[in-house]
Amino acid sequence: MIPLRWDDRPVGLRDPALVCAFTGWTDAGDCASSALGVLSRRLGAQRAASVDPELLYTMQSYRPRITIQDGISEGLTWPTIELRAAVVPQASRDLLLVTGPEPAMRWRSLCETLVETARSLGARTVVTLGGLLSDVPHTRPVPMTGLATDLELLAGVDAMLPDYDGPTGLTGVVHAEAARQGLAAVSLLAHVPHYVAGVPSPKAALALVEAVETLTGVPVPTERLRDAAARYERQVSDAIDQDPERRELLARLEQMADLRDIVGEADEEDAEELGEALGGDPPLPPLDTDIPSADSIALDFQRYLREQED
Repeated sequence: MIPLRWDDRPVGLRDPALVCAFTGWTDAGDCASSALGVLSRRLGAQRAASVDPELLYTMQSYRPRITIQDGISEGLTWPTIELRAAVVPQASRDLLLVTGPEPAMRWRSLCETLVETARSLGARTVVTLGGLLSDVPHTRPVPMTGLATDLELLAGVDAMLPDYDGPTGLTGVVHAEAARQGLAAVSLLAHVPHYVAGVPSPKAALALVEAVETLTGVPVPTERLRDAAARYERQVSDAIDQDPERRELLARLEQMADLRDIVGEADEEDAEELGEALGGDPPLPPLDTDIPSADSIALDFQRYLREQED
């Protein structure tokens, strides 16, 4: 196991649930890490521990950040995995939040440490969050893929149940380690439109936050995030409306999404056949980088995130 650097080991937590999200491969649209950030800020979570970055990262890939003000260096910020504790008096339980860049090495040891630490603090449930790029329209509710050690844990969450055999991210290893240690585990992946892959998706982040509320029973204030999600949808729609070809292709993605809702997950192949019969076209191509990503949606969401900081 990897040792933790404790700032302040929490005591007296009430049936805490461990919630994890990491930047990297399974964080499309920054939705999982953003959702974790919203949970941390809105619930007043305090950092309890971190991991020595030299145990996890190669610094050529994850360089430290330096802050310079008027020619004077004010310090370094190192990449690391952080454990935060959120005490939520208005709920029947508390939360343990883990986030940071997906490490370059020692995944198994890290996951053993995280799950064992959560168990020692009274956790019996683990939730991991992620995002994946998908052929979905931004104008429909965010689809979710879910897996669990017991499918009853997904009650209340509208999630598709996948069949998959292939590589996984760190969240998959956390899920497997939680199951190995006998904890209840749920993993959720929000689907993000691939044609706005480079844009932060507050709409997907909101869907993940709401799913955490359902799974844990911990209420989270989301008014500002809802506003950001509405602006995101409006701005992407405005960009697509400028291009008749993309409008048509988006309409076909919406048609396919509606067909899946009608036919159902179990008959996905039937939905695809219906779409082809109706003249379905290839997926919507990526938007040009200047519509309206960094200059509009990303800055708007970043501004929202800054407003949440202490």
